[in-house]
Amino acid sequence: MVSDESGEQGGSDRDVWAAWLGGFASPVDPLGVRGLLIRSAEALEDARTPAEAIQALSDAIEGERARREAHGEQLETLLEQWSKTLQIIAPAFPDTRTTDFPSLGPYPRHQTRLRELAEQVDGYQAALARHLEAITDLGERCIADLQAELGDQPPTRVDPAWLAERWSAIAEPRYETWLAQPETQDRIADLVNAWSAVAQTLRGFADDCLEGLGLPSGRGMDDIAAELQRQRRRQRRETAALRAEIATLRRELHGSGESAI
Repeated sequence: MVSDESGEQGGSDRDVWAAWLGGFASPVDPLGVRGLLIRSAEALEDARTPAEAIQALSDAIEGERARREAHGEQLETLLEQWSKTLQIIAPAFPDTRTTDFPSLGPYPRHQTRLRELAEQVDGYQAALARHLEAITDLGERCIADLQAELGDQPPTRVDPAWLAERWSAIAEPRYETWLAQPETQDRIADLVNAWSAVAQTLRGFADDCLEGLGLPSGRGMDDIAAELQRQRRRQRRETAALRAEIATLRRELHGSGESAI
């Protein structure tokens, strides 16, 4: 529950922000261009492609134009023209990210792996965000239960050993239940798989760098280990064939000796 002191502090913070934002509507900027730039930047935060950015910016300008038209301001004509211009040039921009472009140039395989790395990092960050959100929710529920159990006891009257024991009693069963849920296991699996993909790609880049410097790489060591395994299998086959041949010669030798007798 928020105390009066924190409420007053929150109110003062809002007043400071309101005063700061109010400066953008001052007579020094009668057309509100700075305010429009701020709203345009906010609209661009979630854009991932050039086409999305153009559309978000166009929507922000159109919304600002409509708001100012409702207030009878004179910026309508300028904003309307700007919005129309953006709508005209929008089809000229690709609706893809830069990492989706085809690999060109003298090193297409390297460029392809860079694009894959960017996509894998995005996937890992998304999986990590989902996992951290679930862990945070679990922690908040455990803390809420502990606070409810403590009630209004002053911190100075709480025994640290008792507090640790109560936290373990509250958090451990919840964590075990949470960990056994299929959704949790799916999130953990997604996180592990995403990180494995990133690590494998990074290992490929490291191997390329080491091989370019003439140094042994992990990939080279794997190739050597695989070749040793092939040599061992070949040696076993040859040894088995040689033993079979020796056994055959021995049988033939003993057979010829018995015939002579």
